[in-house]
Amino acid sequence: MTHNRQKKTAEMILSVFPRAFDSVSNTVPISKPYLVLSEVSPLEGSPIWMNCSVENGSEPIQYMWQHQTLDENISNFSLSNGSIFAVTSISRNHTGWYQCEASNAVNNETSDRLLLNVTYGPDEPQIDVTPYHITKHGYSALENETVSMFCQAQSNPASQYIWLYNNSQIDSRPLVTLDKILRAHTGNYTCLAQNSLLHTQSSKTLSLTVYCECSPLTRPFI
Repeated sequence: MTHNRQKKTAEMILSVFPRAFDSVSNTVPISKPYLVLSEVSPLEGSPIWMNCSVENGSEPIQYMWQHQTLDENISNFSLSNGSIFAVTSISRNHTGWYQCEASNAVNNETSDRLLLNVTYGPDEPQIDVTPYHITKHGYSALENETVSMFCQAQSNPASQYIWLYNNSQIDSRPLVTLDKILRAHTGNYTCLAQNSLLHTQSSKTLSLTVYCECSPLTRPFI
């Protein structure tokens, strides 16, 4: 008796909501999406697009994007155009891992991660001088001091460095150290930063004057 009552109840539900059950049964689950990137290492300032491609799955399909920076900050966002993420002028801030999630009425699937590696630089070098003595003519030091000059220029891939003294190369590292400096070391020091992939470079020059420690009136040797 109880079994017959349950059967009749089920038949009544199907007779009242036939379309709802047919709709769910005819919906195709979403297959795992995969990312297609127009360029994996674009130059900063260039346009790029990224497509979250799904081979199978009934519409409507909703898309959610995730961006993870190289220092592991994660942000989620959705786009009005759904499966396509397009940027007219890419910046270094877009560098990081991307993945997308596609979902419909049946299920949701997430793509594998893809790295977007934006290339740029080198920016204008920044030079730190130790000890720090500066005048209206530039930097200064006393004879027999140890002077260090550290150069850094933001770049991807990382900058390679060349130090020039009066246009002659003296080192190929970011840090140059002058032990027991002499008045003969007075002159112009240039840090040249190079991006080997993009074949670009930038430079910065500072003037260093070395004074004799014996007398404040003694002029530098030039």
